[in-house]
Amino acid sequence: MPQRFTIPTAFVVLTAALLTACSGSSPTTPTPPPTGGGTPPQNAVPSIDTITAQGRRTRQPARFADLRETVDVAATVRDAETSLDELVYQWSATAGTFTGSGRNVAWTAPESATTPGSVTITLKVIENYGHPGQPKNFSHEVTGTQTIALHDSAREVGDMSRQFLIDFSTTSLKDWQVVMRNFNRAVCPRPSEYDDERVSVIDHYTNFTMHAFDVGPATVAINFGGSCSVPGDQLPGDACVTSRVMWDSTGPRGRSSTRGIDYLSAVYAAADRRWWLCSSRYGADSTLGVRYYQ
Repeated sequence: MPQRFTIPTAFVVLTAALLTACSGSSPTTPTPPPTGGGTPPQNAVPSIDTITAQGRRTRQPARFADLRETVDVAATVRDAETSLDELVYQWSATAGTFTGSGRNVAWTAPESATTPGSVTITLKVIENYGHPGQPKNFSHEVTGTQTIALHDSAREVGDMSRQFLIDFSTTSLKDWQVVMRNFNRAVCPRPSEYDDERVSVIDHYTNFTMHAFDVGPATVAINFGGSCSVPGDQLPGDACVTSRVMWDSTGPRGRSSTRGIDYLSAVYAAADRRWWLCSSRYGADSTLGVRYYQ
């Protein structure tokens, strides 16, 4: 009688598994894509094309602010996959404060600071993204910066104007380049005003001896691209200055004392990030002795 063999159950299961593996069939349930710390999907990084900063005064230079002034700041941003409204915008600055959110905000300069100076504004743009249908567990970050020239224009222009008048009055200072160190012919709308002042300065310290003088506080009006009223004329300027003066000196025709107002104009040079004086005109209220100031 033939002998019967019993095949173990484990062997049957193993054989079935091997046959299935060799048949080339695919799993019926696909492996889900990685999330969290897995491989991120392909995604382009956002781009910050420009950041603009513009004050609200007429003809005000871009990227310029006086202390306590509010400036409008705007960013041009591009992203290939994510709506711009879904991006996260984080604004920061080395000084001052922001109001608003998104691509368009307002920045207010600090109450006080050493001027002239500069403030750097930084924008960080964050894009959160993920696999389709999955949480947005991945992110891109990109940053852009812009620099704003920070000024206290009335003080800066006033200080330069008074310093010039004091140096002009100090006839022992016989160097026109020192006296006019805050003038700049190259940026002045009327270079002839610079030339005339140079002649006046040299003539004054060469031919006159000052006995006493007084230079009063400077009154400054900022008006970008405007004009300054001076005796008998209108001079172009971004800032206009008046200061009461008194001079008592002896010249070729004797001693003279005069009181009046000195009128100065100034311009702002964005390339230099500073103010420059351009002209000085004098108008006498009263003169005792020979009148020689022009």
